[in-house]
Amino acid sequence: MVAIGWIQFLPSSLAYLLVPELGLTPTQLTLIFTAPILMGIFANIPGGLLGDRYGIRLTVGIGTILAGVSTIARFWVSGFWGMFLLSCIFGVGIGAAFPSLPKLVAIWFPPKQAGLASGIYMTAFSFGIGVGLASGPYFGGWQTAFLYVGILSTALAFLWILFGRSAPKGVQIKTPPPIAGIKVAMKSKNIWLLSLSQLLLVGGFMGLSGNLPEALTNIRNISPQEAGTISSLMTFAGIPGCLLLPLISDRLGLRKPFIYAGVIVGAPCYYLAWQFAPGIETYILILVGGFISAGAGPLLLTMPMEWVEIGREYAGGATGFVGALGNVGGFLIPLLVVTPLMAARTATAYSTGFLATALFIAVVAVTAIPLTESGTRASAGAKGKSTYNAQKEKG
Repeated sequence: MVAIGWIQFLPSSLAYLLVPELGLTPTQLTLIFTAPILMGIFANIPGGLLGDRYGIRLTVGIGTILAGVSTIARFWVSGFWGMFLLSCIFGVGIGAAFPSLPKLVAIWFPPKQAGLASGIYMTAFSFGIGVGLASGPYFGGWQTAFLYVGILSTALAFLWILFGRSAPKGVQIKTPPPIAGIKVAMKSKNIWLLSLSQLLLVGGFMGLSGNLPEALTNIRNISPQEAGTISSLMTFAGIPGCLLLPLISDRLGLRKPFIYAGVIVGAPCYYLAWQFAPGIETYILILVGGFISAGAGPLLLTMPMEWVEIGREYAGGATGFVGALGNVGGFLIPLLVVTPLMAARTATAYSTGFLATALFIAVVAVTAIPLTESGTRASAGAKGKSTYNAQKEKG
């Protein structure tokens, strides 16, 4: 997860090299950055179904190998189309792998530990994002950056295939029909609302993180190294948030209050951090926003396995459906909303674009209101019966 996050956000910290050396336009740079999200739209659902049908170990392993090899191949790229194509292949790999992770949590951990377990793998991904946003300028060139990180990712993927397991010994997991998870997901009001929330959250975050380093360099006259460091703070601050907030959520048995707090507090912090840059206020606001908003992502992805209509049996397919629609936002919002708003490359243009990203993130507080609370303290009338008991009855 660290290596995948590192690769996905590495182009952001390498933009100052990629743009002049490959002759990229702002739109082309955005397409390279969002290509993995675009492919996730098409790969998440098949990936989730494959995880449900053939197991997590092989699905995650093969997907991450594909992601790593495509990253190594970027070493030989000489223009936009090669870089875009390989970014797409990378997106197919991670798009196939990611939907199985919530299912992995549902299989290995009891309900009272599900939030923390999701927070752990999101912490690893967040750490990788932070490294990707900060490390680009330190490689001495974009070719070597992709080569070294791609080799690391590929090696780790092979280790996962060799030593990873889909389920604890003695645990039998039902394998539903190939498209059963999607059918169940499409009948669930909760899944549609969760997908809309993911669409807004991923789109806002991608628009923010993909443009902040370049904006700080162009407008605030900050070095690429410092701009990458500032941008990475939102994810490094999210590492303790990914662990502590889901842990507290597990203890309290509630999910939605932490989602509300994350987006309502995080969104204005990010926007104000840009406005105050490069003052000390920027560092404080980025740290606060990164910490408090970090719990929203893992908790949103924990909820499907806790809803009685989904459970662990259909978690892969349902999460793939949510991920696919979330990636629609991650691709279209930066491309069709944020990039045009920032096209002039002026301070006003960047401010308008970052305000838009903050609004997309904040609106998640509204779309999450109708979601059924899935924590262990949810009332019997609101939640029905616990997913844990439902699984016992099925098995």
